[in-house]
Amino acid sequence: MQAAIAVGILLVVIVLLISGRVRIDLVGVVALSLVGVFGLVPTGQLFSGFSSYAAIILAEMFVLGEALRRSGATEAMAQWFERLGRRGEAPLLTALMTLAPIPSTFVSDVGLMSILLPTMVRLSQRLKLSLHRLLMPLAFAIALGGLLSMVGSAGNIIGNATLSSNHYRPIPLFGITPLGVILVAAGFIFMRWWGIRILPDQAPGDDSEFFSNYREVKSYLSELWVGDDSPVIGHAIQDIPYLRSHSLTVLRIIREGHPPMVPGAREKLQAGDRLVVQGNVAAIVDMTPEDGFELAGDSTAVRLRSDHVRVVEAMVPQRSRLVHHSLREINFRVRYGPTVLAILRQGVTRVRELPSIPIQAGDILLVMGTPESIARLQNSDDLLVFADVEPAAPALPHRSLIAVAVVVGVLMMAALNVLAIQVAAALGITILVLTRILSLDHAYRAVDWRIIVLVGGVTPLSLALTRTGVTASVAHLLLQAVGPFGPYALLAVFFGLAALLTQVISNVAAALVLSPLAISIAASNHWSPDALIIAMIVALSAAPLTPLANKVFIMAMGPGRYRYQDFLKIGIPLSAIMWGLTVLLAPLLFPLVR
Repeated sequence: MQAAIAVGILLVVIVLLISGRVRIDLVGVVALSLVGVFGLVPTGQLFSGFSSYAAIILAEMFVLGEALRRSGATEAMAQWFERLGRRGEAPLLTALMTLAPIPSTFVSDVGLMSILLPTMVRLSQRLKLSLHRLLMPLAFAIALGGLLSMVGSAGNIIGNATLSSNHYRPIPLFGITPLGVILVAAGFIFMRWWGIRILPDQAPGDDSEFFSNYREVKSYLSELWVGDDSPVIGHAIQDIPYLRSHSLTVLRIIREGHPPMVPGAREKLQAGDRLVVQGNVAAIVDMTPEDGFELAGDSTAVRLRSDHVRVVEAMVPQRSRLVHHSLREINFRVRYGPTVLAILRQGVTRVRELPSIPIQAGDILLVMGTPESIARLQNSDDLLVFADVEPAAPALPHRSLIAVAVVVGVLMMAALNVLAIQVAAALGITILVLTRILSLDHAYRAVDWRIIVLVGGVTPLSLALTRTGVTASVAHLLLQAVGPFGPYALLAVFFGLAALLTQVISNVAAALVLSPLAISIAASNHWSPDALIIAMIVALSAAPLTPLANKVFIMAMGPGRYRYQDFLKIGIPLSAIMWGLTVLLAPLLFPLVR
């Protein structure tokens, strides 16, 4: 009975994660609550996931990566790529695919993509390079870079944590590096000489603006005129019933004798004002004189940009406070100043009902505002502006050197067994805070608490599946079906299972479910579980069958104007290469029998 309940909870978790309609941290809370209610694990172990090796290391890696970003170390690398881009596309592509994996060894994939993506956009706009040919190689390089150390991605950390909790010796910090180097090199060769060539041709410059010159956005814009006897004269924008009831946003006021202005909610209207508004065109067509406005001009003729108004694209990074909140909930216009005209998500432009759409990491917002408000937005941690609005303050070299030295020191102490990785990382964070490279507030904000809660919540479910015998039963079935064909066949099937699972649920959840299965399979055969854990880790990072396999692919999808077919054309052969190399090399580097 308990086994059936555990499987039922697992199915609920998988369905919730696949749906994408529920926050991943809430999924973790649901899993933890159900496991606790049905008593599948002792109460003393119910919250053990929050103090687990995996949760602690994940949080510490988020903070160390943020220190590199705030010190200017990663920005210096982005600027170096920018200088290299002036030499042409070929040298830039080579540098991206060979050098981007290095920081990905210990900086989160999403964090690194958030730093390099704006640089690629600027290069595309300045040098007329095609984002279509830059972003997919960059995304693959960052994803593969996670295979260069055992803290390179969440799957690596969770796999090692499972080994430790089951009384196996964890894989050394750089134990995966020889295999990782081979896989990164294979990915480089594939992308450089084949992958780029099978992408559809796209003329440089065609993708310089993500919203297709705003044609779809303009279809929701109209220009209204305030007549001499209009009842709205003297009333503030926020107090005009017609605008509120039809959710019309006033983007700009053109007033005789004044430059075009981006008004605030308290701006009072005057006779002769011309208003550029965004909203339901049908409501505007049905407007009557009693509403206080007259239609003036064609929406397609509305110019969004002017000397006094800027329109820019900006991406929502993982660390943003906007994530999972709607524009209305966070009162975007009041808090930040500019107005959001559209949202680009996975290649689809959303213009309608913008105030109520929950923002997701990787969304690209089309934002309009005064140069001053856009400059303030550029200096915010909540959006990455894809334009040169205000020159960034130059990074101080000594800050970068300190941050890099601390991170390298942490890794070396862990690799040489001077200190455990979690202790070394805690010491490194302490030094970074004391030297003011990073503030405690920034450290707390750097941690993606949604992932930590997911780990803490699903860990007891993973324990429940093991305690109730579900994991052992699945392992037995796999051994019966595949075991007679030998260990290589079992590794191949396990790799495929992980690769398919990460296409539909997060790599964190997939690792939490599959790691105990790897332990059970190995224990049944009296093998070392290392090779199976490594196969799972590689599959979670290097099987990009769809953009859903990794958030960096989703982030690249909109700006690069990729389609699902593009990922299939490249992802299927690349995944096959990773699968073949892993199945061949993992048992040699991590023997099944110690």
